[in-house]
Amino acid sequence: MQKTIDSVIAQTWRDFEWIIIDGGSTDGSLELIEKYQEHFAYWCSEPDGGVYHAQNKGITKANGEYVNCMNAGDVFVDSNTLENVFAENLNADIVYGDWVRDEPLGKEYMHAPKVMSLIYIFTDNVCHQSMFVKTQLLKEKGFDENMKIFADWQRWRELAWEGRTFQYVPYPVCLYEAGGLSDTPSPQNTLERRMMYDKIPLEIKPSVDEHARVKAELWQYKSNSFLKDTYNLIYDRPLYCHFIKLNLGFLKVLKSIMDFIKV
Repeated sequence: MQKTIDSVIAQTWRDFEWIIIDGGSTDGSLELIEKYQEHFAYWCSEPDGGVYHAQNKGITKANGEYVNCMNAGDVFVDSNTLENVFAENLNADIVYGDWVRDEPLGKEYMHAPKVMSLIYIFTDNVCHQSMFVKTQLLKEKGFDENMKIFADWQRWRELAWEGRTFQYVPYPVCLYEAGGLSDTPSPQNTLERRMMYDKIPLEIKPSVDEHARVKAELWQYKSNSFLKDTYNLIYDRPLYCHFIKLNLGFLKVLKSIMDFIKV
């Protein structure tokens, strides 16, 4: 938790309230909270029903225009993060940026789509640490506490389907350690992914399936810089999936012709 606290204190933009919801930790977190409590608009340390219960509790106490939910251990990318984000002309229901995953072998920069689409948000998630969501939207309906891993993603899907507006800001917002529940195979992970797949509206399910399939094909070439750039283009425009599919088909035909000529 110390590095999360240090990250927030270091922010050059200060027009925010800071809410801490701790689940009754016995690992020294309470002592840290008490040490820095002068910085917090509200804090509590008591048993809760999990991460989404804790986030919902925090949302009920929030008074600002937007909410950003950070877990203990998450950090803003640098001290200018909030200043950069809120220097933009923000007018959307959901504001989001890029993020950085701290992997065992190094840090990986993750690109958010510059234009949010239904196909994207029903195929891929944007990590909640890099998102700023209108407080009122989350007060009206928070996160589903019956879900333990993907309640945030499910909420973004619902908001997108409702026609809420999304706005990309061209900055990395957060850095978090990989290896959490969403990255780790488990029966609960499999169950919630199946539940979310079943909730995809029938109108877009074929497109979502195709988008996911083509991205999976390209992902095996992620070490190739050209194909990695192509993969990132798909994040920006899901229709690139179909364009890439056509081009891959063309290249296969061309290769067959060249092999025939060589013979």
